[in-house]
Amino acid sequence: MVIERWQCEIQEVHGFSASKSELTKFSSMDEMVECNSREMITDISPQGLAKNLAHNEIRIMRPNTDDCFKYHRWDGRLFLINSGGSHHFAAAKYIALRIGAPVPLAGRLHSYALNPDAIASLRRDFDIFMISDKPAISVAFNEAMRSFEATWLWTHLPRPYHKARAILLPKNERRSQRVAQAFQEAAIVDLGAYLEGLSRTGDENGRADLRFITIT
Repeated sequence: MVIERWQCEIQEVHGFSASKSELTKFSSMDEMVECNSREMITDISPQGLAKNLAHNEIRIMRPNTDDCFKYHRWDGRLFLINSGGSHHFAAAKYIALRIGAPVPLAGRLHSYALNPDAIASLRRDFDIFMISDKPAISVAFNEAMRSFEATWLWTHLPRPYHKARAILLPKNERRSQRVAQAFQEAAIVDLGAYLEGLSRTGDENGRADLRFITIT
C-alpha cells in the first residue's frame, strides 16, 4: 500500500536505507551520530537543530522528493528511504528530543503487510519452522536431512530476522512429517503459526517478537 503525503514525527523514524556509516554496527541513530558525527550535536539548541535540518541532502524536507518512508508490519519499525543526509538527519533527531522540539515530516509511505490467504495456502501444504542461519547449524541440518532423505525447502528471512532461515517441510511427504514432528517436540520456532497469528490480528504491537526467540 502506498500513502501519499503521509505524516509522522522525526522521533518515529528508526533508521535509514543508506549512509556513509556502516548502519549494521549501530543499534540506534543516536548511537551512530554519537560515534561518527559528534561535532553535529555539540549545539543542543533550536539553532543547532535548524542547522542540521537545513542540510541540502535531507530531501524528505523538500517537496517533490524521491525520498520516502517504508514500513513493514512484521517488523514494526519506520525507515527513511534516503539518498543522503543520514548523519544530519540523525543529529536533528538527537537534538530535537533533548530540547523537546517537534519536527513534523511528510512524504510517501510504502507500507507492507502479510497476505492471510497466501499464508493459509502455504500452511496447507507445508509445516514451516525457523532455525539459525549460522554455518555450523545450517550445514549440520543440511547433512542430517540429506542422510534422512527427507524433502525440504528453505529460504532466508528478511531483516531484522536475516540471521535465520525458514524451513518448509511438505505435509504430503512422510519423512518430512517425521522431521516436523521432531521440530515440534524440540520446541523449534513454528514460523507458520507465528505468521498466521500476525496476519490474523494485523496488529504489530501485539505480536510475539521473533528477535527475542532463541534460534540457536
